[in-house]
Amino acid sequence: MDATLAKQARQLNLRNGGPNCPIPSIVLMTDEKRLPDPIPAIIGLPSRSMVIFRHYDLAPADRSKLAYRVRRTCRQYGHLCLIADDLALALHLDADGIHLPEYRIRKTPHAYRQIPRDMLVTSACHRLQTLHLLALLTPDQRPDGVLISPVFATESHPDQPGMAFSAFLQRTALCRSLGLIPIALGGINPDNVAMLRGSGVASLAGIGFSAT
Repeated sequence: MDATLAKQARQLNLRNGGPNCPIPSIVLMTDEKRLPDPIPAIIGLPSRSMVIFRHYDLAPADRSKLAYRVRRTCRQYGHLCLIADDLALALHLDADGIHLPEYRIRKTPHAYRQIPRDMLVTSACHRLQTLHLLALLTPDQRPDGVLISPVFATESHPDQPGMAFSAFLQRTALCRSLGLIPIALGGINPDNVAMLRGSGVASLAGIGFSAT
């Protein structure tokens, strides 16, 4: 991983998350198209990073096997591991937490109430309305962190531009007012990460973190 990006992420984490921030400075998102085998990327992460295992399109048995490898590698290298959208699998693997896609707060908000209190929870946010819906949860049911995206244009969604920076700042401010840790996702690279210094973001998320 690029050393400049990792350093900037650590500074953001310390400034906006504090020394006891539950979300590490770097969050790797697995992706079956751009990162079919996430193990090498996990091994190359800075110490105490976090991995969100997605790979949604795999057959259930294959997804479970790969999730086990990811969890084992994270444990070996000292990273946190969250399983996306599958609480049963997260519990089975003794993962550190769960990541919920944006549709969960719109269609099945009760899913947040089913998560054990000792698990780390993150939630995706592409629209401002999502934060308003998260605000309706009781404070103890809200996620620890929210991945706001796309901050910049990204290879994952080449047809979608990044959001207006004023909209991004509005979302980060609302996150902080709700006690949610804002995590920036989408097109972040060494050339644009400096723009996030005054945003209130505490962590950077991406798929591989190559320049985009």
